[in-house]
Amino acid sequence: MPKKRTAAVIRDKNGAGIELWSRGRKGASARPLFNPASPEAIAAMNRTLNHVPEVMVKVTGGGRDTGTAQAHLSYIDRHGKLDVHTDEGEVLNGKDVSQFLVEDWKLDISKSANAKNHNRQAPEPGATDKNGKAVKDSRGKQVHNIVLSMPQGTPPHTVLAAAQAFARENFALNHRYAMVLHDPATDPRHEKTESGKNPHVHLVVKAVSETGERLYIRKDTLRLWREQFAHALREQGVQANATPSALRGKGKSSAKSNIHQHQERLDKWRTEGQGKKNGRNGPVASTLQNSRYTSVLDEIYNGSKPDASRKEKLAATRANVVKDWLATATALREAGNNKDADRVLEFVKNLYPVKTDHQLLKEQVLADKDRLRAAEAASKPPVVDKPVQRGDDFSHER
Repeated sequence: MPKKRTAAVIRDKNGAGIELWSRGRKGASARPLFNPASPEAIAAMNRTLNHVPEVMVKVTGGGRDTGTAQAHLSYIDRHGKLDVHTDEGEVLNGKDVSQFLVEDWKLDISKSANAKNHNRQAPEPGATDKNGKAVKDSRGKQVHNIVLSMPQGTPPHTVLAAAQAFARENFALNHRYAMVLHDPATDPRHEKTESGKNPHVHLVVKAVSETGERLYIRKDTLRLWREQFAHALREQGVQANATPSALRGKGKSSAKSNIHQHQERLDKWRTEGQGKKNGRNGPVASTLQNSRYTSVLDEIYNGSKPDASRKEKLAATRANVVKDWLATATALREAGNNKDADRVLEFVKNLYPVKTDHQLLKEQVLADKDRLRAAEAASKPPVVDKPVQRGDDFSHER
């Protein structure tokens, strides 16, 4: 059976279609972002102009063996403390749920259409290739780990209901799946970081379908999933949007969520001293984050110039987006919709300036006087007390 190269997605003709004509990509000429003749497209445009909360759908990883898959299931249900909602409509609870699902899904014997891929072995820890680079694990994933999230304040039960509708639409009777809701009311570990306070659902999907087809998740798949999840939330009475970040005027590059959350834990430990009372060690700064701080401090103290390519890329994307928004305003006026055209122009006027991760980190460092003083002290040689020599003029207090 041939591989299935893209995820099967069923579109709701009356729901998720926002009819984006352009997504801010580089093109020969500007064109409207939304179809002025489509009520659904205008509704989507208004959600963007009104800054309606944006959904988040991301793939956080996936186990390549049964042990990793079971460990992740145990993690998301907090080792049996949280309810697990399955594709068969059951609600499971208990420490043995993760093992039950792995066995029920037959992960230990599931095979993709490519038998060679199934028979590949995991690389030895620390193994490198002839160029000295770490050997990547080339085994196919047994499961995909997906997170569906909304900003803090969204009713958690609506996030769960929307996630269930989303999963049924995409995977029912095809790929086995299970999900767990994380929110502050039910999960005591939920408030460790600011981003963790957002109600979200951990969805685990079996990578190989019941008919042997493998699920491949592409960028277009994620874009479509965001639209579907937003539509499912609106069906629950929750205002939700799913437009590309560039079109919303998000003028900055984004750190990967795991890096961002790790930095949140570092900052919280530094300011609140979590765990110090019971003798636990704090989280360790990542090598990547340390290198970024070094680059920022090098610019502050030595005047070194950071790589400008990222800023140039962001600026070019913003220029294309602005052109497309202006084309949208023109199309709206031509359609007699002057009110929305004026709103578009006001939206463009108030777009945030583009900033790279380096610029944002530099602003944080300059604003953090304690960290800045510590870095400045570390860059100077320590002052060593000179030993007292005979004949020096000194006196003891009596």
